[in-house]
Amino acid sequence: MNKGPQEKEKKAKAVKKSKSSEKEKSKDKPIKAKKDKEKQPKQKKERPEGQPKKPPTAYFLFCADKRNENKDKKWLAKELGELFKNLPEEEKEKYKKKYEESMKVYEKELASFKEKSSEGEDKKENKKKKAKMSKADAKKNSKKACNCGKCDECKKSNKKNAASEASDEDEEDE
Repeated sequence: MNKGPQEKEKKAKAVKKSKSSEKEKSKDKPIKAKKDKEKQPKQKKERPEGQPKKPPTAYFLFCADKRNENKDKKWLAKELGELFKNLPEEEKEKYKKKYEESMKVYEKELASFKEKSSEGEDKKENKKKKAKMSKADAKKNSKKACNCGKCDECKKSNKKNAASEASDEDEEDE
């Protein structure tokens, strides 16, 4: 039946011992090294030529101002982050407005860039289509002008030519 609080304490101590022995065992085990996969550095996506850059955010505008104010001091990102976090809302709004204005300009520039690039792509696609058409025409013409005598097209054309020549000769004889 109920064995009392002494039994509970013994169980609790046993549990603690087993947990501590598991920790010790885990310390003794060698740590498995992660598989040495050769990590290739991430490649930056290259911006197409002429594409506008995104404007700096309010925080980066603030950082640039602080760095320009005190050129002698080398600012740490942590310090700048704390300063921006503790900055009054009125001053933050100033930087946010600058960001929004530059973002509007960026969006206009990006729209014009996309229009120009889509026009260029249309021209490229048209050129590709023309090139494909001309290649197809060249293949058709090459089959007609083959005259090797070995391929089926040549044999057919030779038979037709021979038949037409024979009929021409018959007409001349009559």
